[in-house]
Amino acid sequence: MDALAVAAVLLLVLNTAVRVDAAGNVDIGRGVDVLQRFGIIGDVLYGDVSNTKEMVTHDIIEGADRYTEVLNVTKNHTNLLNITFCPDLDCLFDVYFDGFQVDLADKPWKLLTTSRSRHMVSERFGVPDIAMGFGQKFVIVSYKRPVKRIKTFDNFTQLAELKSTISDKFKCMSIGIESMVTDFITEHGSHYIDEYTLGDTVFQVLVYLPVFYNKFYKCVLNNCSESDTALLLSPVYTEYQGQVLSVGSDAVEKWVDTNLQVESKHGHTYVSLYALKNRPELCNEIVALMDDQSVVGLHLKVMSTFVTEPVKRKWFTEVLDNHVKLREVNL
Repeated sequence: MDALAVAAVLLLVLNTAVRVDAAGNVDIGRGVDVLQRFGIIGDVLYGDVSNTKEMVTHDIIEGADRYTEVLNVTKNHTNLLNITFCPDLDCLFDVYFDGFQVDLADKPWKLLTTSRSRHMVSERFGVPDIAMGFGQKFVIVSYKRPVKRIKTFDNFTQLAELKSTISDKFKCMSIGIESMVTDFITEHGSHYIDEYTLGDTVFQVLVYLPVFYNKFYKCVLNNCSESDTALLLSPVYTEYQGQVLSVGSDAVEKWVDTNLQVESKHGHTYVSLYALKNRPELCNEIVALMDDQSVVGLHLKVMSTFVTEPVKRKWFTEVLDNHVKLREVNL
């Protein structure tokens, strides 16, 4: 396997999701306070809170939908079954939340997963609590299908008209008075929703002891065969076989239980997402069941991009950056 192919294997993505029709809080151009409110968005991403948009986001733009475009990003994913290596839990979170970007945040998942118990996290990954302990390593098999991307125009901040109360506050903001920035953020948000992607991802997390993880990793580097890959993904080598989960469709999870059963070398059966490999008929079936209304990518941009005065914009951004970094360190 050449270097580019290895990089492709190691940089594969797996995203979390929130149902747009269920959450009702993902609207282009709305303000979000990542210092206080992002945890609430995390609740919705985990699907356990039915918030209204007033609780989570703020109305800051006059007719933001006028400056929005929808791009069809559906592609033929028949052979795009991906394997991702994660040497630690931080990497697992990085991969799981890869589609979620927050300007100024180094690790957005820290904001997304604040106050999350290990039990709740392990449930979301489909593995036992004990698999979240120290020393385990992870492999993710995933099948991703983005459908459409909703984004603002490239010159959105120049075209869009802010609510008059917000533009007035920007004008009245005095450089050097930090509380004017933090008060603004609390009331209107630190960031705004610039774009999001709808679709679905089916995934399976497998947990390994280091010795078998390293064996698998070296096998991939040496271009191991499909049969070797299937064996290394089986209970013969894994410490825990995670459930096959969909980020948006219960129908997929039911289908998986009856269609992706594999017999192990020891005569036991187990469910493996890798059973889709080179099975286009199964891929077509699972695609038909996958969701197309779950958010699998989200980009939040800093509110300071709306500030017209360069010096004031720089100062607002610096204050926000300090608070975001401090929050990340303390989580």
